[in-house]
Amino acid sequence: VIYMGESIVKILYLFYLIYYISSGVFYPFVNVHYERLGFTGSQIGMINSIGLIFAMLITPMWGMVADKTRRYKAILGLVMVLSSISGFIWDMQTALLNVVIAATCLTVFRSAINPLADSLAVAYCAKEGRDFGKIRGLGSLGYVLGSFVIANIAGYLGIQGPFMQVMCIALILAGGLLLFFPKIEMHHTTQKESILKNGKKLISNKRYIFIVCLMLFTNLAMDSAGGYIGNHLVNAMKANESAIGTYTLIAALPEVFFIMIIGNLVSRFGFKAVYLLAITTQIIRLVGYACVNSVPLFMCFTIFHMIMTGAGCVVNMNYIHKIVDSSMLATAVSLYTGIYLVGQACYTQLFGFIYEVAGSHMIFLVTAMLTFIGFLMVLKTDKFNFDDRG
Repeated sequence: VIYMGESIVKILYLFYLIYYISSGVFYPFVNVHYERLGFTGSQIGMINSIGLIFAMLITPMWGMVADKTRRYKAILGLVMVLSSISGFIWDMQTALLNVVIAATCLTVFRSAINPLADSLAVAYCAKEGRDFGKIRGLGSLGYVLGSFVIANIAGYLGIQGPFMQVMCIALILAGGLLLFFPKIEMHHTTQKESILKNGKKLISNKRYIFIVCLMLFTNLAMDSAGGYIGNHLVNAMKANESAIGTYTLIAALPEVFFIMIIGNLVSRFGFKAVYLLAITTQIIRLVGYACVNSVPLFMCFTIFHMIMTGAGCVVNMNYIHKIVDSSMLATAVSLYTGIYLVGQACYTQLFGFIYEVAGSHMIFLVTAMLTFIGFLMVLKTDKFNFDDRG
């Protein structure tokens, strides 16, 4: 586990706030930007999926190297600087091939930030008896500030998103906070184990495999479909681009508070009950998205966003920390992220094709069916039998 002084809490809060500002000014707008450049749905899917495939191959290695070398701060700071540089380069590209190359570099580096940061924060919270959800909740607030506040200010100035200068500066500022981290030490088991051996342990861990598979049909499916919400609002529902910021506000602001309490809900009701709630509300949300043609009604269904997001980013991390040895936590989270990325690459290509052939409504219906598979998995599993209650 990680030993850190009390002052690290404020740094973690600020780190997550600023880092997620960089996400909020980029992700909700990127597919609309590609469409504005004249790319088709299939081309958008290809751009995103190529980057995700490369990220899938490389992301687990960051965590493995971090666990092996124990240089967590240095590796995390490096990928944040490289992400910022890649963002500036990406912003200058308009030709398809150049966009693919630049987007791939950006995705490869950005994909390493979350697992490295989350593994440090989760281990710290376990050591000090703190709630990771409260720290992660500040990230959701940062996402709102980026996608709604900053995006609306830019809109008044006639600037269209994604807002790469803000993204790159936020990455540098968040990375700079690492300089104020105290020395971080991982207390590993006395037995020296290779990266390959740790990887084999994870693959043979049935609970770990279960949570990874569950992620593929639940929060990953929704996150992948969510990349087309901006296109759906602007094109299918004929809303203006400011509706994307409004959507993000309605989605992420309640998430800030819900993420802070979801750990308590798991302690009281158990992993299984919380996940069944999250999956059920996600299905309702997706069916609503597919069926309504009113922007206000669409926003009403968006309120359910907070429940599955809380399960995906907090409950899953706490579950992984519970079932794997702390000496390979960064490896476990990075491998989880790598699998997430390859799944996202497949979904992105599939949804790009569906978007081009059948429209965004069909994307939401397909995602609802995938989510129902996750519902059946949770309903029948015994992998949550150790639930903490009371």
